[in-house]
Amino acid sequence: MQSNSRISRSAWALKLGATGLAITLSGCGLVRANAEVPAAKPAAATLPAAAAKAEAIEPRSCATGRQSAEEVFRSARDGVAVVSTGSGMGSAFVVAQQNGMTYLATNAHVVDGSDEVRLKWVDGSSDRARVVARGSSEAPTSDLALLAVEGQRGKVLRMRDQASAVGQEVFVIGAPKGLEFSLSRGVVSSLRGNEQILQIDAAVNPGNSGGPVLDAGNCVAGIATFKFGDSEGLNFAVSSKVVREFLAQLPTGSTAGQPAAEPPGQRQARRPRQPEIARGDDTVCLFRASGGEEEQIPCRINRVSARNGGTLYDLAWADGSRNAYAFFRDGRVAIRAEDGSGQAQDDQGTFRRFEEGVAVRSSGDSLAFIPGLDPVLN
Repeated sequence: MQSNSRISRSAWALKLGATGLAITLSGCGLVRANAEVPAAKPAAATLPAAAAKAEAIEPRSCATGRQSAEEVFRSARDGVAVVSTGSGMGSAFVVAQQNGMTYLATNAHVVDGSDEVRLKWVDGSSDRARVVARGSSEAPTSDLALLAVEGQRGKVLRMRDQASAVGQEVFVIGAPKGLEFSLSRGVVSSLRGNEQILQIDAAVNPGNSGGPVLDAGNCVAGIATFKFGDSEGLNFAVSSKVVREFLAQLPTGSTAGQPAAEPPGQRQARRPRQPEIARGDDTVCLFRASGGEEEQIPCRINRVSARNGGTLYDLAWADGSRNAYAFFRDGRVAIRAEDGSGQAQDDQGTFRRFEEGVAVRSSGDSLAFIPGLDPVLN
């Protein structure tokens, strides 16, 4: 997604359902506390062109040849991380790198109630990662979470775009019993739950949870999730299809550190609570340029007191651009938009309140929807 001063969206009739979340999140700072409320006046410059929609995880062809266990491990190990929460350990793997951020998939039960975890990479380096989305973990197919870390770290592991087959060779990389970056090998023993769950005989132990289950083409066939106790070789993984659906269908209004998504049949949108937004937590805003397609983009909103006694809302988008909004009682909104390079412009738009949040329309007829926001009016 290119940098863009997001002053926009094209219609008030907003679709609030899950339409595919681009995997781009980042921590964003606050507008200066002594900022002035921008004047409500026409834009002083031409509105920027709509940014290209951020690339979500798309199916990519996996290697057709068979790789040895040694080749699979050597190629995939840089995309795997050990996850530590202070109370437990698991594994994760890189699913995307965008806009200066790296994103990893793991299990919801690995991160448990944590909002931040520690990652350790195979080269011995470590990072702090934020938990930016998670499933309910009430069922194996919803036991998924998404982590974000600043910078380009590790290596993206390709996701298998075909259903697995019984007898298919698989490899598991993780930290069983704390033994970091261990490899085990086996086969797919069976497909369960309408092919959403892989039964495998490759060794899976505590610490493997959240790690990748790779096929012989070095693509992720699933994510190691659980095993049957008092058994040998009865281990299970959530299929790559379910992982894809989790990443692509996060509900509108999901917030960092909150349950955010379940697979089909268990999905349920959760509106962010206003106090969380006021503290500057991450959420997912909707954006549509005039005539363009709707995007769901991670964002962070902060309320700021201006020097002149007014109230500003600083909206920082995941691509580095940001908007400052001042809402007025007559339905107008003053917008100051700043792109990722620091160039700013002013605009005057209108806004409408909905039960789910606030929609802001610019003079150029593009529109942004901020879920959960009930603004103080100037």
